Amino acid sequence: MRLLTRSFALFAVLTLAVPLRAASAHPRLLKSTPVADSRTPAAPRQVTLTFNESLDIALTRVTLHHGEMTLRLDSLRLVADDDKSVTATIIGSLAPGRYTVRWQVTGDDGHPVRGTFSFEVVAPEQTAWRSEGR
Repeated sequence: MRLLTRSFALFAVLTLAVPLRAASAHPRLLKSTPVADSRTPAAPRQVTLTFNESLDIALTRVTLHHGEMTLRLDSLRLVADDDKSVTATIIGSLAPGRYTVRWQVTGDDGHPVRGTFSFEVVAPEQTAWRSEGR
């Protein structure tokens, strides 16, 4: 009976551990520049994303959108000495408005993971007005 109890306990532990390991195999966005949901008077010149695991640049996509318009990004690449971060230069300058970054990366398990976040470029006078009103 004792052997049966131990076998059941080992089976229960393994049954719970395998799905947890598989769930952690997907990349998670840890940080971004510009910061998600941020408001800034200074238009960013690049988009940088950092994940919790190494990325395959060939299977990585990053796009920048302003409304229905897709803006050009140049040179999507891994950050030097950091295979968990990618960066792309924004072509041109961003006018005040709300922007959305869409990304897709592939995890160690081969499954694509997608996400989005937004940020806002505000006119300098909007920033001053909002800070005075607080």
